[in-house]
Amino acid sequence: MGKGAALLGIILLIVGLLPILATFLVGIVDLSMILGYFDQGIYSISLAGYVFTEVMLALVGIGVLLLIIGAVT
Repeated sequence: MGKGAALLGIILLIVGLLPILATFLVGIVDLSMILGYFDQGIYSISLAGYVFTEVMLALVGIGVLLLIIGAVT
């Protein structure tokens, strides 16, 4: 169970940081269709020069929690 939670946490971290990774993958992969779903217009905060939306913050937060829970158990 712990390995599965840790793996799910890593996957959620990657998906949560996908809009930031998309800026580096501009010439390789076109993610413009997917990135529209990350900004719902409810809440956003600027951290380290990048805009984190509510979906990104939720995915990263849940991913970190699952990664810690998976590492502990």
